[in-house]
Amino acid sequence: MSSMMRVVAEQIGRVGVSEVPVPSPGPGQVLVRVALAGVCGSDTHAVAGHHPLLAPPYYPGHEATGTVAEVGPEVAFPALGQRVMLKPNVCCGECVNCRAGRTNVCQDLRWIGCDPSGALPGAMADYLLAPAGNLYAVPDEVTDRQAVLVECLATGVHAARIAGDVTGARVVVLGAGTIGLFAVMAARRAGAGTIVVTDLDLHKRERALRHGADVAVDAAAQGFADDVRAGLGGPADVVFDCVANEYSVPQAVSVLRRSGTLLVVGVPPRDFAIPMPLVQDWELRVQGCANYTEEDIVTALGMARDLPEEEIISDRFPFAEAALAFELAARNTSGKVVVGPGAGH
Repeated sequence: MSSMMRVVAEQIGRVGVSEVPVPSPGPGQVLVRVALAGVCGSDTHAVAGHHPLLAPPYYPGHEATGTVAEVGPEVAFPALGQRVMLKPNVCCGECVNCRAGRTNVCQDLRWIGCDPSGALPGAMADYLLAPAGNLYAVPDEVTDRQAVLVECLATGVHAARIAGDVTGARVVVLGAGTIGLFAVMAARRAGAGTIVVTDLDLHKRERALRHGADVAVDAAAQGFADDVRAGLGGPADVVFDCVANEYSVPQAVSVLRRSGTLLVVGVPPRDFAIPMPLVQDWELRVQGCANYTEEDIVTALGMARDLPEEEIISDRFPFAEAALAFELAARNTSGKVVVGPGAGH
C-alpha cells in the first residue's frame, strides 16, 4: 500500500478521515498494521472542547494493538509479524524523573495520538509508526480486544501502585466507567480488603460488582457518605477519584479517614476548590495519578487475559465511521468504543 486512511480530530465538534501516504520506519522505528484502536474519554473531551490540555487539530489513537509490518534500522525487537500493543507516552530517558524510573512524568513527555504538533500521529489509521521501545509483545492467549484495553488498564494499575500498600485497606472508587472498573480490578489485585464503587449509572455499578467491587453505591444517593461508610465498615483508607470534578472531590473527602489518601485518577476538566482546611487538619494525602510507567504496562499485560472484553467493549466501527464512533463514545460512557480497518461489528 502506498496510501492509507487516517482519522483526524479536525476541530472542536468535527472528526474526519483523510488519505495519507504510508510512513516508512526510520532508525529505531517500527511500522505496525493496526488491528484496533480505542476511543478514549480524553479524545471525546478534546473534540467537545472540554479537555484542559488537549485540543484539535490532532491525529487520535493512543490505545492500540496490531501486528508489526516493517522495522527500521537498529531495531532488535519487535520482529516482523509480532503482535504488539502501544505504550503511547514517549519519554526522554534523561531527565531527573526518567532517571528515577518515573517516566510517566518525564520533563519532556510527548504522546503518540495526543500531539497537536502532528509529529506523533496516533493509531486511528491503517498503519502506526512508533519507537520500538514503545511497543510490547501481546501474549498469544490475549485477544486483540483485550490487548487494546491494556493501555487503559495500566492507568488503574499505576494508581493502585502509587497509592502505597493497600493490603486489607478500605477502598472507594468514585466512577465506574472503564477507568473506574480497571481501578477496582487493580486495587483488588493489590490486596484491598473492602472495595466500594460509586456511580450514577446502575449498569456500571452492577458490572463493577461482577469484577471486584464488594458494594456499589449510587453517587446521587441522599445519604451518600453514610452509605459508603456502611459498605466499608468505617471510613475509607484510600479513594480513587476517577471522576475528578467539583462534585466528586468533596464526596471523596467526606468518606476518607484522617490521614487517608485521595488519588486523582480522572482528568479534571477545570480548576475547582477542594476542602483545604480538612486536607491540612486531617493530614490528607492528595496524589495526582498520571498515566503509567513501563512497569505498569507489564503488570497490565499480565492481567489482560482475564479482562471481560465482552462487557467492556460495546461497539466497533471502521475508520471511515470514526465520527459516529466518537459521537457514540461521548454518549455511552459505560462501554468502550473501538475503531479499526474494515467493517464494523
